[in-house]
Amino acid sequence: MARQASLRVFDIEEANRSIAELRKTLPALRRILRDIEKMEDRLEILDLICNRSVVSENPDLQEYLGKKVKYHRRIAEFEGMLLRMEEAGFLLRDLDVGVVHFLGRRSGKTVLLCWKEGEKKISHWHSLDAESTEEDTRRPIDDFDAFSAK
Repeated sequence: MARQASLRVFDIEEANRSIAELRKTLPALRRILRDIEKMEDRLEILDLICNRSVVSENPDLQEYLGKKVKYHRRIAEFEGMLLRMEEAGFLLRDLDVGVVHFLGRRSGKTVLLCWKEGEKKISHWHSLDAESTEEDTRRPIDDFDAFSAK
């Protein structure tokens, strides 16, 4: 059964209060992802070694089995963090750059409030119908009163 994504709508103040959490979460997600990638590299090598008939006492097999368990735990941890972000209403758009969107309202229309890691606060937005979420579609917030969660 598919999960229904949270459709929380933020005002700018609510989104700005979330930034402190995101400043911790995004680097943690990157660390976990790097760990997973390193484990994948080692598991590939061990898989080649252990793909031949190996006795259970073989240290390579023991390492392979131990790393496989850790690998799946890290993946579960990564997916759990992504799920918590989604449940909070955060829309992760680019982990490498650190771009997160929040559903918001501008003059009665649903828009995406945009935050990029390194920015102190929400200062840009995108329309929902923008063809991309790249820099060229980011619009500065010039009228804070036009934005609300209602």
